[in-house]
Amino acid sequence: MKKVLTIIFSLLLIVFLLAGLFVMPVIDLTNKGDRKTLNIVYAEEILEVEHSISYIIPFGKDYYYLGIDDNYDAYIIHAPKKWDEKNFSETGDNSVEITALAKKISDYKISSEISSTIGTLDADFPLGASSCLELTYIRDAIMQIVSGILLLILTIIGCTEYKKRAELPPLATKIYAVAAFFTIILVLISIR
Repeated sequence: MKKVLTIIFSLLLIVFLLAGLFVMPVIDLTNKGDRKTLNIVYAEEILEVEHSISYIIPFGKDYYYLGIDDNYDAYIIHAPKKWDEKNFSETGDNSVEITALAKKISDYKISSEISSTIGTLDADFPLGASSCLELTYIRDAIMQIVSGILLLILTIIGCTEYKKRAELPPLATKIYAVAAFFTIILVLISIR
């Protein structure tokens, strides 16, 4: 019975990993219905979120911006660090055309923080305050697929070596351990 539960749990874990690392990125890349192209005339950072493992080991930050388009509609934009400073001058005489994927903000804390920040603004949010425009959706999807492929390769190598019950040379074991460590970090960063 214990072996059957272990197999079921392992299969469920594999299905969720495959969905998160292969299916969802492909859906994001092929989703033309939620893809928006806008001309943003103003943007300002409204939230910086630091991600960590057990509140100890930091592994990345997310930045959310308030963007105003040329129709004076407001959008929450999830973009790289200092995106607003790199694209907009202080005089406000330039604009940037962006193509981004509209996605629901899945983290409740982030969504409520953004809602409280923009709650006092008198602006029209066509996507609502709980959705954002993902500027880096292509890069993120590719990173998820690559990390999934690396994880799959390492898993296949590990399983075949385990079945052989062969003793690997110490250098090969160290290389495998380092590759596994960096692949797991890449997976964590890509699915955050």
